[in-house]
Amino acid sequence: MQITEGIRREDLKRLEEILISTGYFYDFEIHTALEIAHHTISEGIEKCGYYWLKAVEGDDILAFTNYGKNDFSVHSWELYWIAVHQEHRNKKIGKALLEAIENKVRNKGGKIIWIETSGRPLYSSTEEFYKRNGYEFQASLRDFYGPGDPKQIYSKVL
Repeated sequence: MQITEGIRREDLKRLEEILISTGYFYDFEIHTALEIAHHTISEGIEKCGYYWLKAVEGDDILAFTNYGKNDFSVHSWELYWIAVHQEHRNKKIGKALLEAIENKVRNKGGKIIWIETSGRPLYSSTEEFYKRNGYEFQASLRDFYGPGDPKQIYSKVL
């Protein structure tokens, strides 16, 4: 497996397949992720500010992540998406992508990474993943995404 940077138009179908395979995302979230991907492809990373990493094996994308600098901070970055295809979960691919993001952000002068995720029971393994990788729980916004679906906020100082 290799981690590569960037996103191409021919990656879009596979990104959608990955998001659907997880069973975690609402349809509108998948739509939003693909809109961000389209925006990045058409405008370029420098203009839109969305960075992409992919875990690939041969020609297959196993997982991807999307992150960017928070424009309202001098040193904060945000992880927007991280998704591993269901067939490739529990193989440390998510951890490899997260470490790659941390290194990229550090190299760009970033000091903190912020992550927002759902607090639904489905996401308990996601929250545990972030905690195992050194992210600290910062806040919970009750019913943010919907009834009984809080926004959980985590961060890590690099």
